[in-house]
Amino acid sequence: MTKTLIIMSHPDVAQSSSQQFLLAAIKGEERIQIRHLESILAEQENNHFDKRIERACLQEADRIIFQFPFYWYQCPSVMKQWMDEVLTLNLSQKGKKKELGIVVTVGAKKDRYAAGGSVGFGIEELLRPYQALANQLGWNYQTPFIIYQFQYLKETQKQQLLVDYLYYLENGSHYFSEKEQWMLEKLEQYSNTHTGSVREWIVELQQEREELVMMLSEMGNEADGF
Repeated sequence: MTKTLIIMSHPDVAQSSSQQFLLAAIKGEERIQIRHLESILAEQENNHFDKRIERACLQEADRIIFQFPFYWYQCPSVMKQWMDEVLTLNLSQKGKKKELGIVVTVGAKKDRYAAGGSVGFGIEELLRPYQALANQLGWNYQTPFIIYQFQYLKETQKQQLLVDYLYYLENGSHYFSEKEQWMLEKLEQYSNTHTGSVREWIVELQQEREELVMMLSEMGNEADGF
């Protein structure tokens, strides 16, 4: 099974509603390890990371996730320090490639990063240095997982976020059909009163996807007739 390592940076994680939500989501997940950089650094007498320990954690992981709030269009300074001190080209490897994913929480509205928005660039563009990093290390870069304005999400949106987040951690950015199967397998691990209703929801999604595929196919056939 794939082992996921979350490298998280947040200066006040205890007071962050979004990070506490994400931490609660992975509680009990044996294949997911998390390292909170600020907590680790606070225990170091010389204010530097232990390269041996950090690199060993990276070597053991199949998928690495950088998780952080988006501060002035970049990661917090402690994560930058960790990258400067820990990362090395020796971490690149032959054979099965590691994956690098990015989980970012953003306080601004999504449309600020859209075409014509006040920022002038999309989030994916601003995160390109991490793609360059993955390329340099020989890792597969995953489409970033972006959370906009968590504090304004409704309960149903948070429930969907939880499912999407767990899927991203365990599978990266793959196809929806694979996500359906993952959800069914995940349900086998849990038994609660909502299992039946969730299964019905998944079946509905499968049916909707099949109907969409048929509709697009029919549209394509009609276009061929012109």
